[in-house]
Amino acid sequence: MVLDHEIVFVSIRSRYGLLVLKVSQFSGDMNYRIEARREVVIASVRSGEHQNLQVYDQLLKEMKLNRGFRLRSFQEGPIDFIPTYKYDPRTNEFDTSPKKRTPAWCDRILWRVLNSSRTVQTQYCRWEANISDHRPISAVFDLTVKSINPASRATVKSDVEKEWAGLQQRLLSDLEEFYIDWGIL
Repeated sequence: MVLDHEIVFVSIRSRYGLLVLKVSQFSGDMNYRIEARREVVIASVRSGEHQNLQVYDQLLKEMKLNRGFRLRSFQEGPIDFIPTYKYDPRTNEFDTSPKKRTPAWCDRILWRVLNSSRTVQTQYCRWEANISDHRPISAVFDLTVKSINPASRATVKSDVEKEWAGLQQRLLSDLEEFYIDWGIL
């Protein structure tokens, strides 16, 4: 079971699920929003007061108030960045479509550990790639492991390097196709 692991990382993105160590997965619609009027949210972001919006964040409310919430035992680092959703693709403008969706932090990274002294989050940030209506986020952690099996580590490292090389190639091909389709190349 996913929650049987000593350390579990969760990546939440709208219409995605959770990415967990050992490639365990939990799926669901994770569209957590900010429960405030769009104009209030945008004004707070523009004035640099986006941290005040966290009291209206649905995920934080669920984690704090809902005793039956499955992710209640998880932690999240300080959200020191502006909302990651909903932008007009390839712009820095919040949704100008007829729906005019309210900006929100729909992209999140949570974690749960049995021994908190073994895991420290050192970075939690958003990136400014504007191809999508979301802005990507990342987190960096310092982990202390109990032991390392050198043979297993070497095998896993080799497998990950091969998989990463393949993924990089696919991403570059997709990006090249995107730029060609949009007449940028």
